[in-house]
Amino acid sequence: MSLGWFCYIVQSIYMVDVMNDSSPLLQIALDNLSIEDALHVLGGGLDESVDIIEVGTLLLLSEGLRAVDILRTIYPHKLLVADFKCIAPHFGIEILKHNPDFVTVLSGAELPVPKLISEEALNRGKGQQVQIELYNQFPNPQEVHAWQRMGISHIIYSRPRSRKGNWNIEDTQEINQLCELGVSVTVTGGVTFEDLDILQGLPIFAIICGRSVRNAPDPAAEAHRIKTKIGSLWH
Repeated sequence: MSLGWFCYIVQSIYMVDVMNDSSPLLQIALDNLSIEDALHVLGGGLDESVDIIEVGTLLLLSEGLRAVDILRTIYPHKLLVADFKCIAPHFGIEILKHNPDFVTVLSGAELPVPKLISEEALNRGKGQQVQIELYNQFPNPQEVHAWQRMGISHIIYSRPRSRKGNWNIEDTQEINQLCELGVSVTVTGGVTFEDLDILQGLPIFAIICGRSVRNAPDPAAEAHRIKTKIGSLWH
């Protein structure tokens, strides 16, 4: 058994345990244009309402990796995602030094990219993981198995931008296909309170909300409303 497959099995067991014990986690995507704005949004109680904090791509572009450092320092026990959407290995390897729990790699990246970043995450021994974010393509089983052999057990289902309106059966069918391949799945793409019903019962790891929470009159209250509904739909 390769080291990658062994890591994949260990991570999968952990994810299954998490899903057996709880509903999908709620992740806030901080695509703010400044760290001050991001902290202002979190500081209103949103930080207590969400399970995962994502340093969004726009925030990384605006503030650089200091945003990861600041949020890691303030929230040492919160799951933290650096959504860099890596397409080159040295980017991901550098990001891992700033101690996020997850770093994102685009699905279209050449295979050595997620492989090298995943190996570095393993070598660091801090439980860090690579998340493959689907972009403009839906993977076939062979592609998913290739990522699994690298020790990668997590895929972000990013709803195709060509699909308008509320989430629908086409989305849930694709999510199910991924779950059946034995990977943990996080879903993203304009998810709102109203979209939760169609996602009900899917064995997903996390639901990402961005604008629907950040731009709400009271982000903390909206996140709490979403968390409450998730709890009722998955139990």
